[in-house]
Amino acid sequence: MNGRNEAVVAGVARTWAPLVDHVIGLAADEAAFRGLPLVLLHAQEWPHGVSEHTDPSHPAHLWSRHFLARGRMLLSQARDVAKARHPALEVSTELAAGRPTHVLREAADDAALLVLGARTFTSLADSVAGGSTARSLVGHLPCPVALVPEPSADTPQDAPVVVGVDGSPASRAAVELAFFEAAAARVGLAAVEVRPPREAGAPEFLDTSLLEMSEILAGCGQEYPDTKVSHEVLTGEAAYMLTAAARHARCLVVGSRGRGGFRGMLLGSTSRSLVHTTHCPLLIAAPVRTR
Repeated sequence: MNGRNEAVVAGVARTWAPLVDHVIGLAADEAAFRGLPLVLLHAQEWPHGVSEHTDPSHPAHLWSRHFLARGRMLLSQARDVAKARHPALEVSTELAAGRPTHVLREAADDAALLVLGARTFTSLADSVAGGSTARSLVGHLPCPVALVPEPSADTPQDAPVVVGVDGSPASRAAVELAFFEAAAARVGLAAVEVRPPREAGAPEFLDTSLLEMSEILAGCGQEYPDTKVSHEVLTGEAAYMLTAAARHARCLVVGSRGRGGFRGMLLGSTSRSLVHTTHCPLLIAAPVRTR
């Protein structure tokens, strides 16, 4: 579909900012890791009540020419950023008409990965004030998604990939994605399981949790023998503990559904918190199909 099949797709925001540079840079890295082309996608809405089929004499067409020119400029800038990072990467641009959420949902149908910018909330007032394109899309996409916050200057080059593990099928999908990310970046992998505080006093709580985690990680560990893996079991509120564990991580990887604290990961409070509280890129594995 429009050259997006088996490609990494990055949404390009309306205004240029350091976050856009960061989003395009990560998208270019992901495309290069996978050996796939990168599609840079920018969507623009027509004014309310008109469309591209409106009579050409309508004032909206003058408006459209201005914003189309702006969109092409943004895409050109984004392409320059991607090519500067990976000169050999195949990069194409697409300027689409329509609501960004609708355009990106359509693009996700046949994308290998969708990369979007996501503003980090710094206060409770921020979290209540309103949503964003990334926030409204979470829970409605069939492909893996990377949500990229503002760049952090204190993330070391060898920062590990952190993956949330809970024993569910979706967790296994997250582990597979996390191993790929860690191996591609040649960094370590930190597996974190968050349990409710009430379980901490159970006999052999820690040993049982670590054994379950080792079993989940074993298969991918054989596929990526050079990736160093660490394990950690924490107790507390899932979103808060994962955010803290990934504070200086290369990225945080989670599944699209889970059990316990991860139930409805793409639809519940945990995911809504993670989308705007993580300080590193948040990668959400593709939903696990159930019959």
